[in-house]
Amino acid sequence: MRPRSLSPRRRGGTNTATTALAAVVAALALAAGASAKGGSGGTGGTGADDGPKVTDVHCIQQCAGVRKAAEGSKIEFAGRHLGSTEFVRFNGPDGRIVVTPDNVARRSVKAEVPPLAQTGHPSIDGPYGTEKSPTALTIVPVEQIPAGGDFELRSAEASPTKAFYDGEHRAKVRYQFCCETTDIRIEVIKKKSGEVISSWREPNQEPNTARASAWNGRTDAGRPAGKGRYKFKVGPSSGGAKGTDATDFGYFGYKFPVRGKHGYGDGIGAGRGHQGQDVFANCGTPLEAARGGRVQTRQYHSAAGYYLVIDGRRTGRDFVYMHLLRRGRAHDGERVRTGERIGYVGETGNAVGCHLHFEIWSAPGWYEGGHFTNPSDDLKAWDRYS
Repeated sequence: MRPRSLSPRRRGGTNTATTALAAVVAALALAAGASAKGGSGGTGGTGADDGPKVTDVHCIQQCAGVRKAAEGSKIEFAGRHLGSTEFVRFNGPDGRIVVTPDNVARRSVKAEVPPLAQTGHPSIDGPYGTEKSPTALTIVPVEQIPAGGDFELRSAEASPTKAFYDGEHRAKVRYQFCCETTDIRIEVIKKKSGEVISSWREPNQEPNTARASAWNGRTDAGRPAGKGRYKFKVGPSSGGAKGTDATDFGYFGYKFPVRGKHGYGDGIGAGRGHQGQDVFANCGTPLEAARGGRVQTRQYHSAAGYYLVIDGRRTGRDFVYMHLLRRGRAHDGERVRTGERIGYVGETGNAVGCHLHFEIWSAPGWYEGGHFTNPSDDLKAWDRYS
């Protein structure tokens, strides 16, 4: 097969059959969307499988217990399809008390317990109606909130100290505490601002036992976290999370692919229509995925040698690796992670000297309507922190 990145770019419109097929697909998609919203003859809500579903409610800050809170406590609803939540309702002396949530995500909603709230089943409210928690929340006087009990953080450290989005190894905090079984709250905070971007609860954790908890790399709103320095904090759900210098870690969206001593060669253009950046390294130097995703193509060509194309996860971009020493490890359609070994630097195809020829293609991808972009600045930025 002739690799498309070495061929004239395909241009032109679609034929009549393709256009007709696209119209049919679009019509079906619109019909499915209308059905999901209830259609003109529906109630305006979603089906039982698509609408918001609350599975639990629990206290996460300033708590007297897992489901015991007071005025000013923070609570969290857990469930599915909660992203449309607009209000949270609590029992009150004269009906329901309505508050605006502090944070809304697909699987969680957080809110503060308002004054005069009473014991009951709090609910979320939005365009699809009201959804009550199946579990009750007990409201106690503020004086019953403990000051942190006998919790003592004995040790805590981040591992690895440098993690990558969709990486082969997630950022974890390993910790040990004393002195009684308790619900643990883990927070991920931005070091520079101190902002808590993600937090979760680990219920009924035993003391004096080595524990580990992994972060998925997303904020509480479900978005990928930005690159930068972060810190884990660990503490009881009632409050008082703590961190140490050992819980600091770096988090990044991409990893420099050449894992050995290297130098830069030709970039875009180079007087011969060069569409990427060359990185020279000894043959056999390991190559890792700059961004996780799915393998789109794994082929050999007389010019590109062994090459690999990966559809970068949640980027809309494709990443192309050429002149590999041998056929890439991952197969077409296979899922790879950021930082996963995908091959070795080689000199296959029309190459002079062992090197990686690296390309980045814009959305929708590698000769699927996208175009090549200059990868040089990205590679050098990844090189500095990887």
